Amino acid sequence: GLAAADHAALLKFGVKRLAASLGLRASFLAKTAPGEEGSSGHVHLSCWQGATNAFAGEGREAPLPPVFTSAIAGVLDHLPAASLLLNPTINSYKRLVPGWFAPINATWGYENRSCAVRAIRSDRADLWRFECRRPGADANPYLALAAIGASAADGIRNGAGPPEPLVGDAYAAALPELPSSLESALHAFESDDVLREALGKDFGDYYATSRRWELKAWRETVTGWERARYDRSV
Repeated sequence: GLAAADHAALLKFGVKRLAASLGLRASFLAKTAPGEEGSSGHVHLSCWQGATNAFAGEGREAPLPPVFTSAIAGVLDHLPAASLLLNPTINSYKRLVPGWFAPINATWGYENRSCAVRAIRSDRADLWRFECRRPGADANPYLALAAIGASAADGIRNGAGPPEPLVGDAYAAALPELPSSLESALHAFESDDVLREALGKDFGDYYATSRRWELKAWRETVTGWERARYDRSV
């Protein structure tokens, strides 16, 4: 729960501090170079009742319990809107392109790393969990956990059912894509009343405003790529 976010935040601050002490600079950009994998911030989530993992089945090949599938359904339902928190910057969406182990559509599968949600089964009950592969390394760990947890809880509360698990390459599936820009993620977030209410109206309003300002700053910036690309050709 919250301790995991504490540890993730401490790690990021610690790595930055250590790098600076060595005359280096640590970066948690989601995509630092084209043609390479990005930096992810995948979140693994299980659901516990006391000492019992409610997501656990009877063995490695057992079907997922209903509470597990409902949690996955909730995450998939709200993933377009949650992308604003899981992928909070302009750069975030440079990572979310086909072929680089970063999900582009709302899919799930068993041990399928091309899907947005990977269901993980085990012979050990404590290891049953799902992995949400949408967040980048640039995500705030507290907001990422809040968004994914609220989405899963909504699915459980409503007894939601996910689509069939995807087998094969999710990038090749003819499915609607998740937001591919900060602007489209903002529109999805503003349209998801359930997630906004779960996160708190005041926070939702503030956060959406902060992302609008981020988009405004981006639109008013003329980049070096634009100058190099168009300066002599137009």
